[in-house]
Amino acid sequence: MTSEQRPISAIVAGHLCLDIVPSFAADGGHQIKDILVPGKLINMGDAAISTGGAVSNTGISLKLLGLETRLMGKIGSDYFGSGVQRVLQQYGIGEGLIVDPAAATSYSVVIAPPGIDRIFLHNPGANDTFCAADLNQELIAQTRLFHFGYPPLMRLMYVNDGAELVRIFKLVKSLGATSSLDLALPDPASAAGQANWLRILERVLPLTDICLPSLEELLYMLDRPVFERAKAAAGDRDILKYLDLSILPRLANRMLSLGVKIVVIKLGKFGYYVRTADAASLAGIGPAQPSDPANWGRREIWAEAYDVRNIASTSGAGDASIAGFLAGLLTGQAIETTTQLACATAGLKIQVKTSVGGIPPLPVILGKLAGWAKEPVDIDKQYWNYRPTEKLWFGRRDNLFGG
Repeated sequence: MTSEQRPISAIVAGHLCLDIVPSFAADGGHQIKDILVPGKLINMGDAAISTGGAVSNTGISLKLLGLETRLMGKIGSDYFGSGVQRVLQQYGIGEGLIVDPAAATSYSVVIAPPGIDRIFLHNPGANDTFCAADLNQELIAQTRLFHFGYPPLMRLMYVNDGAELVRIFKLVKSLGATSSLDLALPDPASAAGQANWLRILERVLPLTDICLPSLEELLYMLDRPVFERAKAAAGDRDILKYLDLSILPRLANRMLSLGVKIVVIKLGKFGYYVRTADAASLAGIGPAQPSDPANWGRREIWAEAYDVRNIASTSGAGDASIAGFLAGLLTGQAIETTTQLACATAGLKIQVKTSVGGIPPLPVILGKLAGWAKEPVDIDKQYWNYRPTEKLWFGRRDNLFGG
């Protein structure tokens, strides 16, 4: 079935939960130990209630951008499950969820004081029983792209060296869809944190066309010593400030060698790093392949984040950026525009309190790109070349510079 015969642009599957986000005062302490003190009463603002997880955050964002999107997530037949359904129905995207009466709906309490990296109090609930048998194969056969998010937060996805995750991606490829994967950072002390993630990635990435992890997630799974040193230095602050970003090309090389065709590394306030395989490889990823593989082939791009002065919440920003990137790919945009779309979608999302929302249709965002200022990053100009026409940095391995 060709892309023209597949009426669904994208299916987003995987982790789904209800997010409860209490609002902290902006004049609170600067460290978490100054705020969350045993026996202390903390006056809070209103709590934002929304759906969370990749299924909700990326799925709703794709829908808001204007793409035909379906969801495959699992909930329980409980109060939180009804809340998840009500939120999704507000966006016209609530059909098709898997309801398991024997499971509890997953929830997260997101603790995000201003200036401090977020803390999640999370119950995986029904996500822990999600498996390949839950997938609607008929719908997958009608979609161009299948995106799966947060396997580290879903028990069956990481036990037995990821056997069930591999089963899902084999099924997706057998049904002819392009495959996409997002990761998550597990608690190091949990069973997920102790899983052999290098082995899991070695098994699933040959079946993965697009992978879009954060830098922290990728380091945790591919280079734990570097991650642990940076985490120790950062404490409860943003770990990205304590990482040497010159490691990006090395990590991307590793991902490409494991079989991924498009590698995206999310860098939070530092933007977006994108690396791709050659044009011939990209032309073989299925119905979501780039409309111009030559433009997308052998690229290395760093896009700085857009300048946002009033940040309401960074929760869901990475998922929104993924939606922007996948939307650019699915609508035939050039890789330069697609990378900017990812940053712009994240920049719009962080201006609202909830994990989803704030995102207008794709043509509106495209119209904002030229006039929206960037947040400058201190970058190695020996390696990176800046082109003001695109407002992007291009690395030595980019084909524009003979890479």
